[in-house]
Amino acid sequence: MSATQTSSRARTYALYTGAPRQLACEVVANLPRRAPLIPAPAHHEQLLLESEVFYWVLGSQRNFFEFPFGIQYVQPTADGIRLHLESNASLDSLLAGLLPGRVSVGTGDDEIHGLNGCRITARSERGIELRRLGQPTSIRLTGPSRRAFQKAEAALAQQIQSNGGEACWLAGDTWTPYEKQWDTERQPLIYEKIWRDAAWLPSGLLRRLGLLHTVAVPQVVTGHESRLGEWWILQLEHDSETALRRAELVQALTDPEHGLPLELCGHRDLTPGGSLGLVLLKSPDRSAALQLRYDRIDYPIRKHRAEMFAAIRRRTSALTGEASLPVMPGCSGTG
Repeated sequence: MSATQTSSRARTYALYTGAPRQLACEVVANLPRRAPLIPAPAHHEQLLLESEVFYWVLGSQRNFFEFPFGIQYVQPTADGIRLHLESNASLDSLLAGLLPGRVSVGTGDDEIHGLNGCRITARSERGIELRRLGQPTSIRLTGPSRRAFQKAEAALAQQIQSNGGEACWLAGDTWTPYEKQWDTERQPLIYEKIWRDAAWLPSGLLRRLGLLHTVAVPQVVTGHESRLGEWWILQLEHDSETALRRAELVQALTDPEHGLPLELCGHRDLTPGGSLGLVLLKSPDRSAALQLRYDRIDYPIRKHRAEMFAAIRRRTSALTGEASLPVMPGCSGTG
């Protein structure tokens, strides 16, 4: 591969993953010839785990971060995925979402919160690796220091235990009795056929998470799943001065080589103070759908988060210009 081709592929890799230029060049240089830049998981168990990770990312990372969800970049491989976190704050909230714990809910019953059966199987100076017991899976979290990981894990365990729960990930290489019960009773969403059929979408979005700050320019992204994982909704909130860049994001997501098997099925313009802007993408077989919701909100910048908003503004102001989506009469993006 020529230097020009390597450089071009590195730019594309960085676009989809958010990876720094040097890392993107290293990854591309080490890829086998004709290997995809954004590979799909080699094992179905990994794909299902990533769909759960994305679910918990949406549920736990609802604060303001410099990068969407507090994840600076991702590094997907056939055998797993690495999430590089931007700060200790994003680490604290993400660990609370991912590490499995038995917790009490409002009804007085217990449930497993987090990735059932997952354990920390490796630690390094800059991260940890999570695997699900007995399955060929790997989720690596990197960024903060070893001390930050230790502190976040200890604080989470203490919080769960002080509330009468159980920090299940501390059980080592065995399932806790309640984890077994939770799994046997098929409580996890991944046992639902609808979820399993659509799991490629949240996994694919997780592997292309960089697009939310290299192509799109929201100040914050939130979201949730619906219809047992058949629909995934992302709400992209912008300030009043930045372009929405809807067409650019749609083009990247539907790119035939690097994107996902999605097609544009409708859209609706944002009416400030009225209706949300909508973009609806569906798979050709209709097994999954992604709805992008757009809004503009100028949040008050209080002193304690002025530095964070300044970082967000620097990021969102780096991209300008906006293309138009094709006219689609009668297709409002509502589904």
